[in-house]
Amino acid sequence: MRFKKLLLVSLLMLMLSFSFAAEKTTLYYTTLFHSGDAQAMEKIVQRINQESDDIFVVLVQGAWENYYAQLINQVVAGNAPQVGVVHSNMFPSMRDALTPLNASSAGNLLEKSGFKREDFLTDVWDSSTFDDLHYGIPLDTHMWAMWYNKDIFVKAGLDPDKPPTNAEELKYAAEKIKDAGYYAVHFAEDGVARKLMRAWYILYWQQGGELFDENYSKATFNNEKGIKALQYLVDSVQKWGWNTKGTDGFKQFASGQLGILFAGNWYYYSAEEAKINYGVAKVPTIFDKPATWGNSHNLVIPKQAANNPQMYEQAIELIRRITDLSYMWGMFGGHIPAYNNSRTSSELLNAPVWEKSLNVFSQMAEEGYLHYPPNHVKAAELEDAIQVYVQQAYNGTITPSEALKRAEAECNRILSEN
Repeated sequence: MRFKKLLLVSLLMLMLSFSFAAEKTTLYYTTLFHSGDAQAMEKIVQRINQESDDIFVVLVQGAWENYYAQLINQVVAGNAPQVGVVHSNMFPSMRDALTPLNASSAGNLLEKSGFKREDFLTDVWDSSTFDDLHYGIPLDTHMWAMWYNKDIFVKAGLDPDKPPTNAEELKYAAEKIKDAGYYAVHFAEDGVARKLMRAWYILYWQQGGELFDENYSKATFNNEKGIKALQYLVDSVQKWGWNTKGTDGFKQFASGQLGILFAGNWYYYSAEEAKINYGVAKVPTIFDKPATWGNSHNLVIPKQAANNPQMYEQAIELIRRITDLSYMWGMFGGHIPAYNNSRTSSELLNAPVWEKSLNVFSQMAEEGYLHYPPNHVKAAELEDAIQVYVQQAYNGTITPSEALKRAEAECNRILSEN
């Protein structure tokens, strides 16, 4: 008899739990995050799922290489996730697949959720507005800075509290580090083609150069400034011997073999795991003015197959909850939250990541260092064309002038095609 009562109670509890679960709406959230970024976002979503009694979030992550093509295909097939992530420079090519947040079938979702431009880094907010339609809520801004090994600085006779700030100081430090028996400088993270291209971007932007004209009718980088920037990058390995071609700066730095690394804010946890005595400083102004490569992640609502106003409202509510917890994105992902309340939260400001790295990145963001890559519907094709020839110049197979001549021709061909 007692067993039957226990069984009945268990069945009732199970039915109640199913009933409770049934009251929650399942929302799918797809990102392109991987590695440490993916783990940080998992923490945020776990927190939301623990604290929410109305929604349950299914998180799908990690498809960096073909993420945007997959997202467009999901929209076309009618099975898009309720929330996704889009880089700021990708909005021109992605906005047709996205819901305008201020003009959705559920009305103005920005007003309903209380999102305002002044509550965010405004340049990031503006990157997702086209023809008065707003497509994204900024999650972060991320960029490259200069990471340096303090122990190597000491061994090379350099002051570990005074990292180089300009071309002259950088050259002096690099030569001292090289003479001490270490790799001196790696300008491009792990050294893959797209990272070498970003390094060249920085050197070109620091001279006031722009990659394309305002209307994206032609490339504008095959000029004296562009060649000078690429020659500097090439000389760092081919002439000055600060490093060698084909090397991975991440691995060199983590193994204690590299003095200076240009890398993004996401490198924080790798540096911590490697137990390197490191510092982080602003990208040196090698040419005329400060500039660094950067981009931003934005939370978006892909177009949904069903015209369900409630689903749009639940999606924007999920974005609101992620935004409110975006200080965790800084604490565990090493990114700079775009939401002002998160960026200035006590949780983040008192976290080790802020003291050791993020405060420098935040200063760079506020001081106007950030420069976005191409934001054109064919941005991916254009960058594919550029990075191939930058890498060839870096490896010494063609000259910088020939590299930019070929890249210019290929980019102009891409832009001329409808």
